Amino acid sequence: MQIQSDYIVVDNVRSLQLALITLSQSDCLSIDTESSGYYTYYSKVCLIQISSKGKNYIFDPIRLDDLTGLGPLFENPSILKIFHSASDDIKALKRDFGFKFINIADTMFSSRLLDLEQNSLLYLVEHYHKVKLSKKEQKSNWEKRPLEKSQLQYAALDTVYLESIWTKMSEELGKRKLLDEAVSEFAKIAEEEPEPFEGFSINLEKFPNVLELGSDERRALHDTLGFRDEKAKRVNKAPFRVWNNDKVLELVKSRGELNKLIDILGKKDAENLYQVYKNPSGPPIQKNDLFKRSIEDLAGEEADRFKRLRQWRETIMSIRRMGHNLMPSNKNIAEIAKRNPKSIEELKELGIFSNWKVENYGPSIIAAMQSKPYETTLSGLIPIKKKFD
Repeated sequence: MQIQSDYIVVDNVRSLQLALITLSQSDCLSIDTESSGYYTYYSKVCLIQISSKGKNYIFDPIRLDDLTGLGPLFENPSILKIFHSASDDIKALKRDFGFKFINIADTMFSSRLLDLEQNSLLYLVEHYHKVKLSKKEQKSNWEKRPLEKSQLQYAALDTVYLESIWTKMSEELGKRKLLDEAVSEFAKIAEEEPEPFEGFSINLEKFPNVLELGSDERRALHDTLGFRDEKAKRVNKAPFRVWNNDKVLELVKSRGELNKLIDILGKKDAENLYQVYKNPSGPPIQKNDLFKRSIEDLAGEEADRFKRLRQWRETIMSIRRMGHNLMPSNKNIAEIAKRNPKSIEELKELGIFSNWKVENYGPSIIAAMQSKPYETTLSGLIPIKKKFD
């Protein structure tokens, strides 16, 4: 398959009409997006890239008032839509434009199912095409206009290889009898809805060197990050662009000295933050408090079910010779333990698993929660790794 990397910018009504006519005749679309999230608090889609039949279109939502014409293409079950990391793109497109998706493929999920060494698009292009892509523009400001030619070239290259990569991946998935599992997972991804965005959570445990701080400093750090987040919302800037981590630590160290805070922030922000320090949000934060998880809320029978489900997960991973990234998370397992489904249908209604997983994992999950043997229900599972490392 010959790769064509030239691109067509679609930023007016006439070019949009022509692009839609051409794309409506396709049976396969490779899709990617570029968003503003590295620069803004509230992320929005700034570009939509679509490649098909050797043509690469870059749609500009900032210049175009109406992109509803793409909707019928995305919903058409006869047109395959190929993504890399489909969940992120699909949720963003649903959030900003209300699009729906039917019949998708995801090369990132496929790379995990095929147990490739890495899962990035950069790696897949090099693995299948022996081409090294540059990621220099990955963290560009996609909201600014006009965009640089280097940005547009980068954006176009994110979709030009997807169809050929998926063709090779689907063949290998079929040979290894993993294609049905992949297709079912794709359908689940296509159905996912974006959750309402109410702000970034403050993950204190991920802050650099947080364990080296005292408990009072950790509380002040928590409150500083909360203050920064509120300011970032107001000015619609990514939090780290309001104050980076070094500045946050400087503020924490200066929390008892208003004059120092004024020197760092200016009078208004300094006085407001000083009041936050004078009226902290809670008690000092001990090291053990950093790593508490929702699963610690489980007790009694719920906790017992959670332990059995974790053992079930280890059993599946051993049988299929697979890593955690293809298995339900602790959060998922805790939710199952709490809801305690008694049947396959009740498990399906939780919306955690694809239909393939409900069918192939469901009986063993129900049995595990009821402390019943389940190993005989797993005999048909296909290993992910071809052999042990």
